Amino acid sequence: MGTQLGNILYGVLLVFRWLGLIILTIASMGILISEATKNKLSPGKVFAVTGSAIVAAVLFWILPTIINYARVDSGTVVQDYPIGRYGR
Repeated sequence: MGTQLGNILYGVLLVFRWLGLIILTIASMGILISEATKNKLSPGKVFAVTGSAIVAAVLFWILPTIINYARVDSGTVVQDYPIGRYGR
């Protein structure tokens, strides 16, 4: 299906995806708790922290897909010709 290096990199990207989501969840919960203990937590702050955490989580979730699209399309942007050889 793919090369061994490709499989390893795909596995690393999946681990990065899940660790990123876990870290974002812990960080956003920490921010909400610290803001709640400092002062009365307004609905605007709750929505702002929740919204930014959701946007960051979506970006972490689609990152492997974006990297895969860039890898596949890189052959069309920079042709894979050896030095000194002309294109087709």
